[in-house]
Amino acid sequence: MIIVLGEIEFIRQIINQLQHIEPQRLYVFFDEPICETEKNNQVRIQSIFRGINWNCNIKYFINKTHLGNEALIMSAIYWFFNQETEGIVLDSLSVPYPAFYTFCSCLLEKYRYDERIGHISGWDFRKPDSKAKINDSYYFSKLIHVNRGWASWKRVLKEIDIQLKTLPNFEKFNVMEHIPTHKPFQFQWLFDYNNTNKWEMKYEYINLINNRMAVVPNMRKIEYNEYELADIIHPIYMVNLWVDDLKFQELKYRIPAVSYDNLDSTTFLREKLLSYSEEARKRMKIPRIVHQIYEDPAGPPVELLKIAETWKKNMPDWEYRFWNRNMICEFLTSVCPDFISYYLSYPFNVQRWDAIRYLILYHVGGMYVDFDYECLYPLDVLFTDSTCCMGMEPTINSKVFNKNLIIGNALMAAKPYHPYMAAIIQDMKANFTTDYKKGNGMQIMESTGPFMVTRVYEKYEMKKEISLLPSDCVAPLTMREVLQLRAGNASSEIIKKIKNAYAIHYFMGTWFKQAKK
Repeated sequence: MIIVLGEIEFIRQIINQLQHIEPQRLYVFFDEPICETEKNNQVRIQSIFRGINWNCNIKYFINKTHLGNEALIMSAIYWFFNQETEGIVLDSLSVPYPAFYTFCSCLLEKYRYDERIGHISGWDFRKPDSKAKINDSYYFSKLIHVNRGWASWKRVLKEIDIQLKTLPNFEKFNVMEHIPTHKPFQFQWLFDYNNTNKWEMKYEYINLINNRMAVVPNMRKIEYNEYELADIIHPIYMVNLWVDDLKFQELKYRIPAVSYDNLDSTTFLREKLLSYSEEARKRMKIPRIVHQIYEDPAGPPVELLKIAETWKKNMPDWEYRFWNRNMICEFLTSVCPDFISYYLSYPFNVQRWDAIRYLILYHVGGMYVDFDYECLYPLDVLFTDSTCCMGMEPTINSKVFNKNLIIGNALMAAKPYHPYMAAIIQDMKANFTTDYKKGNGMQIMESTGPFMVTRVYEKYEMKKEISLLPSDCVAPLTMREVLQLRAGNASSEIIKKIKNAYAIHYFMGTWFKQAKK
């Protein structure tokens, strides 16, 4: 099957290769063109296929709506493997090496019914200096690569939708801890899966959970020329070259495959503290309630809901309360009617979202966290013996805004009626104003946000009542580092910070857009 994504010239070269093989059936999948140029290209590509001079049955599928590459590839795969039990897939973004088709045909037949194999790759991902280690025509990997063409079987993909639904439990039971080739990179792997829509992540997942391996060509043996079936040397042992898998992932994620047996001092202390979690729970003064707020009636987007699930997963003995608009209105009316006039008069929604969190912590107690906050480990040990805990923002934020420190308001915990929360609420009332300059987000931060929280703390006389949680523990990454992480470019320093933290703030808030209106 050829999925039409790439350059017309690539498709010409692929057809030239196929002339030497003369396949009896070809499947061609197009996306709906969205402009005149794409329509013209589609006509030109179809003319190339019409020029095929051997006996070949060509089936076309032109999608009726424009899907974009990721959804298009997944749809094409469904379409193809609903009609064929096995086959070769090309995305027309590159041209395979000449022996690719012979190589795939041979191995599709050899491993047709072998559930241990789930994928045939067209790319040898090893570094050049490691390619001389084996004399066979291919080797086995736990990684799935779809570059430069690939092949598979219907048996692998037939239940993909059902198997993809198992991912929540896969994460919940921490299955990747028991997969040596993936364990050192489990955070990056799961982050990529949950935060991208790449179809190959889904394909890799179903092979991973079925403990299947991929066949990878040894390019030192196959080279880039014609290749006969008789020339293929099959490995005697079906063994995963896990060292090469680790090396590739080190390059991909730009971090070393850290041994979990060699813990640094910070990690050691965290593990030690977590071992006392039961004792910590007995000494908790803050109610075990996690509060999260989202006023929009449409509810939080899927990405934020996935992050919110980490609090339920890692702190299962804490009650979870989700506050929507109706609950907030009822709370204001029944518990703190004196604040309603202030609440409704704020010119920006973000100010209301800020204010209600302080009111909830004062009257109910517990822990408040923003929806873009991920829990990595239980926070009980950080709260032990404290009556009020405030998460600090990264140190660089203080330097940017020329302040000695900034106390965040995205992660806070307090017992009911704590005087610091009372002081925050009093400050919002005393300094209330509706006079805001357009585009001045700093005014919002000074009225209800972190700058206000910090100002109240600096004036607060009983500072010993407040535990400031270091940013290394609860907000280890700067906004720039978060962007690098989300783009898949995390450095080893970023990964080390995550490894030593209890929680991560992703700074996904869009409230600055409100201030510009």
